[in-house]
Amino acid sequence: MKQSELDFLNNLRQASDYVAQHRGKVCVVYLPGELLEHREQLQEFAEDISHLNALGLRLIIVMGATLQINQALEQANIVWSSHHQIRITSPEMLPILQRTIGEVRSMLEAAFSRQQTHHPFPLTLCSGNWVIAKPRGVIDGIDYQHTGLIRKINQTALQAILDSNQIALLTPLAYSLTGEVFNLNTLEQACWVASKIKADKLMVFTSSDQMADLPKQLSLAQLSHWQAKNTDQADLIQCLTNNAQQVKRIHLLNESDPTSLLIELYSRDGIGSLVFTDRYHEIRQARIEDVSGIIDLISPLEQKGMLVKRSRERLELEINQFFVIERDSHILGCAALYHHSGSQAELACLAIDPNYQGQGLGEELINFLSLKAKEQAITQLFLLTTHTYHWFIEQGFVLASLDELPPPKQQLYNFQRQSKVLIKALT
Repeated sequence: MKQSELDFLNNLRQASDYVAQHRGKVCVVYLPGELLEHREQLQEFAEDISHLNALGLRLIIVMGATLQINQALEQANIVWSSHHQIRITSPEMLPILQRTIGEVRSMLEAAFSRQQTHHPFPLTLCSGNWVIAKPRGVIDGIDYQHTGLIRKINQTALQAILDSNQIALLTPLAYSLTGEVFNLNTLEQACWVASKIKADKLMVFTSSDQMADLPKQLSLAQLSHWQAKNTDQADLIQCLTNNAQQVKRIHLLNESDPTSLLIELYSRDGIGSLVFTDRYHEIRQARIEDVSGIIDLISPLEQKGMLVKRSRERLELEINQFFVIERDSHILGCAALYHHSGSQAELACLAIDPNYQGQGLGEELINFLSLKAKEQAITQLFLLTTHTYHWFIEQGFVLASLDELPPPKQQLYNFQRQSKVLIKALT
């Protein structure tokens, strides 16, 4: 079999888990005006949205048009101003905004209409007055005029669109209950809508400058700390932290690569930056169905002589002593906790997937097991290691002698391996 065929099979097997997980979930996609400027990228985006729809995702697109509005206002020789990075929309600007946003929406609809010729199921964009707006008001003595905020959203009507297997489209224009037209900040709108409807995912296309130096994954709280060090991303970060706290997964993607949608959603590590508002992974007690995943983790270390070899039968018998780190149904790490007589317990078989090392998962696992041991009146953790004792010392363990181990463990000590003995006091 060719390498390209093997790669396809491996990618398909990995993606199949995510296809099942995402089916029926609601995903809000923020599409900036910059991406709409490039016809080829826009067509790729429409194609990938069609694939996501076919795979069972329910999609809401929030369309931005800042770039196009700026160009239209410049051509009309209209000067605008901003306050707190939000455009002030005067009455004379409204007709230009309405015309420009209509043109941008037409471009987007045309791309999806063209995509229908390559797609077995007709897919349409549906837009409407689902978002009710209100004036942003006067802030610091500055009247925002026709710049608005979301007052509420007609979730029933929006849900009906999603239930009919169509794509819901939101634009920067929204209306008040008295019929006034307001211009909304579309990133703010995307975050607000995603939080209000409790969307499973919020996908945000942004510039490569905004993406620069962002980690592969971080919590929303960590993102706030990131803002203090990276003022260039302040607008994006502040918008997410203020308006998207109810969304469990926020994916930041490079707007120059619209195809990143599929890779981000259907591969384990994705291609963008993932911001999570809950725990991205969990540590839990192992179950019998985790044995294969544990074997995959520890087998390479056993072959190198870094861990004592364990048979599948032994693992199945001792599975209640094991704990695993799980992310998206994938076992990233494991460790075992064996209780001995008295107040001592052994930490054993610690292993982290090489692809995820350096993310603090080993430290997190040790801290978790230390708490578990303390709950059961354990005052000392000990371990035997041949290769990584310096790392364990960094985690609070100290070198000890063989006679400090429980007598049964001393009798089983393998003098050929000459393992280092380390102990950590649990205070």
